[in-house]
Amino acid sequence: MNAVVFPAFGPPNVFRAVRVDRPTPGPDEALVRIHAAGICYHDVLSRGGRIPRDTPGQILGHEISGVVEEVGANGPASRIGERVVIYQRIYCGQCPNCLGGRQDLCRNSRVLGEHGGGGYAEYCCVPLRNLVPVPDALDLDSATLAVCPVGTSIRALVGVAEGKVGDTVLVTGAGGGLGLHQIQLARALNMRVIAVTSSPGKEEAIRAAGAHVVIVSPDGAFSGEVWRQTGKEGVNIVLENVVSTTLGESLRACASRASVVILGNVEARPVSLDPGLVIGRRLRISGSGNATYADVRMALHLMATGAIKPIVHAFLPFREVGEGHRLMESRETTGRVLLKGW
Repeated sequence: MNAVVFPAFGPPNVFRAVRVDRPTPGPDEALVRIHAAGICYHDVLSRGGRIPRDTPGQILGHEISGVVEEVGANGPASRIGERVVIYQRIYCGQCPNCLGGRQDLCRNSRVLGEHGGGGYAEYCCVPLRNLVPVPDALDLDSATLAVCPVGTSIRALVGVAEGKVGDTVLVTGAGGGLGLHQIQLARALNMRVIAVTSSPGKEEAIRAAGAHVVIVSPDGAFSGEVWRQTGKEGVNIVLENVVSTTLGESLRACASRASVVILGNVEARPVSLDPGLVIGRRLRISGSGNATYADVRMALHLMATGAIKPIVHAFLPFREVGEGHRLMESRETTGRVLLKGW
């Protein structure tokens, strides 16, 4: 089958199209013919050697939609031909977190593409339990984004921040693949959205996604305008997609007892914070990552009903994945880049 790999850590042009053996499903696995794969910033960090567990030669990609081509000996034949998205973590299914429905926290898990199952290929092989059916009302292009970024955003806003109707939500990196979907999600849940971007060219797309207020801040100094826009009350929730250059301002933009959820790690480096500010305002800073199965089901429902419309910056053939990574790294994208076709 066709696949794209990176033979060494390096820049976006390090990718190479290769021919590899098509995987064969084990007894509890399924072979999926890949329809499309999204490019996540996690992939960019992996390719650049900035995630310790990654190794060259991997087939990256964990945002995957497709059609079940074959099932293993223990799989029902009725699943062949099913349209699916793939839950992005391979997990043990036996630890307390897995048994409690939090497979995203399994200490023995891995993200698809780290050790098999990657989406930058014609086929992938994953456990049957990782297949999530796509509703008839939703096309596979759109469904590709259900697990990440839409499901990831649901985990952060609903699962971690426990957002409620009437909350004011601040979204940093609002013009990216996470931010534009977070804006729609917050609007669907009747929250007020203040969106921050450093790129003037993304303002129109951010407004179109539904942000009530858009702050264009090339210098990263946006907290004063947030205070003005909230009548000096601050925001209840921050969805931090950037962190490295925005966290300090995000904390200063918070109301008392606000929840700051960190999703991004764009520069993969430590950041500093003012503990006095965190203590004085009783802020809660939480990390958030992969969606749960419940989050994915909610994402598919919201997308199938039109409450969230997937925003795709560009479709590229798999062989041009390097260009997709270049776009992501240069922050030229407004929405996700999807790989489709060879």
